[in-house]
Amino acid sequence: MRSIKSPISLIFGIVILSILAILILGAPLFTSYDPLKQSVNERLEKPSFEHPMGTDRFGRDVFARTLYGGKTTLVSSMIALSTALLAGLLVGLIAGLFHGSIVDSILMRLIDVLLAFPFMVLAMVIAGLFGTSLVHLLIAVVSVWWVSFARLTRSVVLHAKSETSFAAARILGARTRTIIFRELLPKAISPVLILATFELGSLILSIAALSFLGLGSQPPAPEWGSMLADGRAHFMQAPHILIGPVLFIVLTVFAFNLIGEGLRDRLDPYEKLEL
Repeated sequence: MRSIKSPISLIFGIVILSILAILILGAPLFTSYDPLKQSVNERLEKPSFEHPMGTDRFGRDVFARTLYGGKTTLVSSMIALSTALLAGLLVGLIAGLFHGSIVDSILMRLIDVLLAFPFMVLAMVIAGLFGTSLVHLLIAVVSVWWVSFARLTRSVVLHAKSETSFAAARILGARTRTIIFRELLPKAISPVLILATFELGSLILSIAALSFLGLGSQPPAPEWGSMLADGRAHFMQAPHILIGPVLFIVLTVFAFNLIGEGLRDRLDPYEKLEL
């Protein structure tokens, strides 16, 4: 049953994500409207053949803004995730390799502090200190998001250190760098990438939520979260202006979760690790 379910969810997720990627990356091919161009005479128009998702309060095409906004959201999410993944991988390798040392203790206490610190509060603090912008939002995200990757990597390293191959490498006098790249890192890649797939969906939701609160991308730049914030005042009058960003957020997160489920079942990474 597992072998049947796994490819279906993986393929289904890839198909959904591919369609979304084609629409977003090929935005100029699917809409001729400028996402920033305003038209006072076309304010809050309902969906039509000319405007598939209607227009917002400034007469801007919602479909065009959704596609172009998706590029902002996805690219920023990928940049934040990649940075957090690399940082977490490095910290996890160091903590696991020097397990029981003062270095491991310091890193784990730092992780505990960051886990206890509310992410939203940190984002607001950074926004208050440096101003509201997408760059500052990504700094807030990365400063917290590496923790889960570090914990998982450390667990994988601790598991790998108990295996015979690690002991043999030590006995044969292998360098620390060789042990990391040949014994530890290859074992950490699969579970970390699978976690990254799940985390990307959560990251997209978090960036959209913070942009909704005004802490991320600023108007008039299109971005899914800021589009929701911009349209909430007119939701009762023109609910169609929220269809685009909501639909794309839901489908994108759903696709990444399906891909993560499929990869987890197929690659079968470590399931019980010491965190």
